[in-house]
Amino acid sequence: GIIGLMDPAHGPFVHQAWWWRSRQSIHEKQKNFEPIPYGFRMSAHTPSSNSAPYKLLRLYADADSITTTIDFVLPNMRVETIRAGKYWFSSLTTVTPITRDHCRIDVVAAWNIFRWMPFGPQLLKFVFAKFVGQDQETMEKQSEGLKHNPHLMLIDDADRPAKWYFQLKQAYLEARRNGVEMQHPMTGPITLKWRS
Repeated sequence: GIIGLMDPAHGPFVHQAWWWRSRQSIHEKQKNFEPIPYGFRMSAHTPSSNSAPYKLLRLYADADSITTTIDFVLPNMRVETIRAGKYWFSSLTTVTPITRDHCRIDVVAAWNIFRWMPFGPQLLKFVFAKFVGQDQETMEKQSEGLKHNPHLMLIDDADRPAKWYFQLKQAYLEARRNGVEMQHPMTGPITLKWRS
């Protein structure tokens, strides 16, 4: 299930809504990634220009100073931090296996942005519920398809984060098994390109 949270190209295909983005908004993207302990980071970058909520951040800061950073850390964490000048929004998403066939998705968030907005926490809870529901539906469909042991085809740049996750997991298990320091599969920063 965690792989769905790492796919940088899934946005317009999974999270379609009039207030977020559509397939018509797909365009070429390029992001820098770097190794971090037990994971990897999508380095600070300007948020998606095809995403309406990110445009609201311009109420707080000019577009050039708005950044988002996303960390993926073993075993199951995705941490996103959005900064707009002195304001920020941070979320932690985890996907935890409950049984062999079921996972639990949890999201927790904190922010100092849009505090003036009436019903802000309730609105964010609604938005997160929609997002998590869309991710959950996709994960359930993937799980059903994986029951038939299909040949998986991972596309290079768009699926590289998934490949890193599998390599990190293997490196961690190997290090634990042999009592040695974990060898990170990323040797340094790298730039990936995809369409979303």
